[in-house]
Amino acid sequence: MAKVIFTPWKHRSELLAVRGQFYPAPEYDGPDMRPWACATVGAWKLRGNLPHPVEATALLTDAILHDDARKNSVFSIRATYSAAFCRFVTGLVDSKLYTGGARKTMFARAMELGLPASFVELRHEATHRELPSLTVLRNSTQRSLEWLWDFYWGRADTWTGMQAACAIGPPVLDDGSGVDGEEALRRSLRGLLGSVDGEGLAGDGAGAGLSRKKRKVQRRLAGVADRVISILRTSEVGSVALAQLLLREGILITKGRRLGDSFAEIITKWEPLLQMIAEGHPPFLATLIEMMVDELAFSTSPDPERDSYCEGVYTWLDHILRSTRWESQRRTVSYSYLLAVCEGSSNHWTSLLKKNIDTEGNKLPEIPPSRGLLSRQASDRDLTLQDLDEDLKTLSKYGWETADTWDSRPLGIA
Repeated sequence: MAKVIFTPWKHRSELLAVRGQFYPAPEYDGPDMRPWACATVGAWKLRGNLPHPVEATALLTDAILHDDARKNSVFSIRATYSAAFCRFVTGLVDSKLYTGGARKTMFARAMELGLPASFVELRHEATHRELPSLTVLRNSTQRSLEWLWDFYWGRADTWTGMQAACAIGPPVLDDGSGVDGEEALRRSLRGLLGSVDGEGLAGDGAGAGLSRKKRKVQRRLAGVADRVISILRTSEVGSVALAQLLLREGILITKGRRLGDSFAEIITKWEPLLQMIAEGHPPFLATLIEMMVDELAFSTSPDPERDSYCEGVYTWLDHILRSTRWESQRRTVSYSYLLAVCEGSSNHWTSLLKKNIDTEGNKLPEIPPSRGLLSRQASDRDLTLQDLDEDLKTLSKYGWETADTWDSRPLGIA
């Protein structure tokens, strides 16, 4: 006898219609239908048997719609983002929610599902420590929606009702139905990266001091970056595909290089373009860094210490984490995740990375730019103060001010 599966929607077309409201096509220019999609999911929730990815999508989207400082306080916005993000992660990785099989840690469960481990760390931070900054929460929410597309929504066209109601597993990019689209995406990105002919921009890459030739190079790189950013924003797997191309196809780590070869030239060539892309699409940098750490931690080389590819990945990662040129883009980096990976998969390169990260939370201390390409990052305390200043500036627009002095006497004491 066939097993009966109850779903809160009557026909699969209803599920696909809600998907189109959460993830509208790039050419769509009609009204914002996300509030209607959230309301529909709310009604489905009352009927029961609502898949967690559908509920999580609605919660994260509703948090984005709540992000309006004209109507809501900054604290309530941060709290809404944090609550939605924590429920999204907990529903996937909390082993207490699953009765079958052996109990597993949240990190182990996240690795099984293909969920970035930094999501688990951010969930822990939001639950047990201070609420993350708005910048971190906004970027993490956007990355979560992209992940949910790969994990659930992107495969809903070919699913049966049972699969749509129960499917829980790692995202499948090349599952037969999406091979052509994925391959076309890679060809587009490969062609754009191939148009960068090797003329990089040294120094700050801006200002009147640039020569005519360098200004021309800068304009060409900006054009390439804009086209790449456009692809990343319209493709749910764009950031992952771009990071894979950069690392594994001899772009950031040239094929044939030997152990110990200088990286100054290759960094000068590609750094300006990578910074433009990271500035225009912040989730890309977090994806690239996580992939770099995974390449080091899970290397298949029999001798990672003598592997030139691992050395190249470490050099790039070390430069991005320490250079003052990347300081503004580094605010979304989860250093706790880096430490967790280094401690969980120890080898020569992860040990070096762990040694350079202060376990007390001070991150990577600064090195003056005059000492070379590498410079240390500011401390966590400085970043926290920057976030606080940003919040205070927003509050000051609506009449809030800070007291010049703070009297800490108990109430009723004269």
